[in-house]
Amino acid sequence: MLAQYRVCKNDADLAQYALYFIRHRTDFSSKFSLPDTLYHILQSIQQSKVMLILSLEGDTIGWAHYRYLSTEYEPVREGEIAFVDSVIINDAYRSGRLFINGFRFLANHIAAENPKVRTFEFHALASHAYLNRLYSKFATIVGQKDGYHELENAYSTDFNQLLHYLNQTKNDN
Repeated sequence: MLAQYRVCKNDADLAQYALYFIRHRTDFSSKFSLPDTLYHILQSIQQSKVMLILSLEGDTIGWAHYRYLSTEYEPVREGEIAFVDSVIINDAYRSGRLFINGFRFLANHIAAENPKVRTFEFHALASHAYLNRLYSKFATIVGQKDGYHELENAYSTDFNQLLHYLNQTKNDN
């Protein structure tokens, strides 16, 4: 399944993200209540960027939520760390091809948007064995932390190596 990707640039885009998040909040966390979701949206969009994932018909089927951090983990516009807070895709659209194409689009967008990025980081639920096997192919677990409702593995990888890996796989599709 192919998709389109659009980084939110205006209030209408952010509203589209917020509505999708509210409707699909249990994909983010099975224990996420509506107040949790609203608080998370209001808190996170102030310091983060959102990429909408759209079906070929233009329906929202997911999002990627990211921000830039300094090496001291403070939010900065041109930080050296690209931190992905979350990526959620509707179950019916999930596939390896969509994952790699979306990941490639996001990484190349980040490279164009912020050439100072040196490190790519994200978290994954420690209990999700499949995702941890997948992510360990291109990133290293550098720690663990308490997430919203359960333990998460913290992953990190060199951004330029990740870009090379993702763009090399483009020839394999």
